Amino acid sequence: MDEDLRKTIIMVAVCGFCSALLMLARLAMRKVRRQGFNLSDYLTMVALACLASRTAFTTVVVLWGNNNLTSADRASKLFTAVEIYQREVGSKLTLVNRITYNTYIWIQKSVVLLLYRRMLDGLPQPHHIMNFYWGFLAITYVVVQSVTFVECHPFHLYWQVMPPPGKCQQALVQLIVFVTLNIVTDILLIILPMPWLIRMKISLKRRLSLVGLFSIGFLLIAVAIARLPIYGNGTSQVNRNTWGSVEEFAAAFVANVPTLFALRRQPAKVDNTSFHNNRHSEMAGFRNISEEGITVTHCIELRRDTIGNPKDPDGFEVTCGVPRPCSLSRLWKQQNDLAES
Repeated sequence: MDEDLRKTIIMVAVCGFCSALLMLARLAMRKVRRQGFNLSDYLTMVALACLASRTAFTTVVVLWGNNNLTSADRASKLFTAVEIYQREVGSKLTLVNRITYNTYIWIQKSVVLLLYRRMLDGLPQPHHIMNFYWGFLAITYVVVQSVTFVECHPFHLYWQVMPPPGKCQQALVQLIVFVTLNIVTDILLIILPMPWLIRMKISLKRRLSLVGLFSIGFLLIAVAIARLPIYGNGTSQVNRNTWGSVEEFAAAFVANVPTLFALRRQPAKVDNTSFHNNRHSEMAGFRNISEEGITVTHCIELRRDTIGNPKDPDGFEVTCGVPRPCSLSRLWKQQNDLAES
C-alpha cells in the first residue's frame, strides 16, 4: 500500500474514533446525570450514524480508488477490468460519501444552534434571529447537497473511469460552494451569542472564558480555509479525505464541548431559586434551560448550575437576588430603560 494511502486511512480512523468518542461521551454524560435525551442528543445519534457510514465509505474509496485521477496518473497506469470495476464502485461511493458528509456537518451546526436556542429562549430579539438562522441553515444545506450533482453531464461521468471523463469528477465547484457556505454558517453561529455573552454582569475573566468557549468555531473556519483548492492539490482525493477527517473531528468538538462543559459536574440540588427537570420550566420571573445547565434569569444573564461552591469560577454563575413574578420581555425593557436614563 502506498505510504500516502496508509497515512490517510490512519487519519480517517483516528479522527473518526475521536469524533465518536466525543459524541458518545455527551450521550453517556446525559444518562449519568439522569437527564432525558433532547432533540440535540437525537441529532447527535444521527451524526454518529453518518460518521460510521462516512468512515466506511472513505476507507473503501481510499483502498479501491475512484476516477479522480490526474493526467499523469492515467498515463502511468494500465487499468485492468478488476481495477476499473473497483474505481467505478469507489466513484459511486464518493458521491454517497459527499451527501453523508454534508449531512454530518450540517447536523453538528444544528446541534450548536439548538444549544443557543435554549440559552437565549425567552429573550425578545433572539426569536426572530433564530427563525432566520434555521431558515438560512436549511437553505445552505439544500444548496450544498444539490451542487453535488450539477457538474457532470451526462450523469454517468461521475463514475466513468475509461475513457477519461474530463475534469467534472474533481468536483471543484462542489468543493468551493461547500467550503464557502461552511465558513459563512460558522461565522454566523459564532457571532450569534456574543452580544448577550458580552453584556453578562460577571467578571472580565469569566466573560472572556465564556466568549472563548463559544468561539471555538474558529477552529472549523481555519480547517475549512485549508480545504480551499487554492492551496496545492486541493481537489485530489487523498487531500479531500484527509482534511475532511480533520474537519469531521473539529465539527464534533465544537458541537459537543460546550455541552460536556456544562455536564461535567452533578447538577445543583433543587432550591427556592431553581428547578431542575428535563424540560423548559418557568418559575417566578425566570426560565431554566436545565438540559444544558444554563439558565436565563430575570437578570437576563446566563449561568451554569454548580454544586458545592456557588461561586465556582468555571461556571456560568450569576447572583440575581429574589425573583419576582414578571415577564422576561418586560424586565429586558426595564433594563434598557435604566441603561438609557
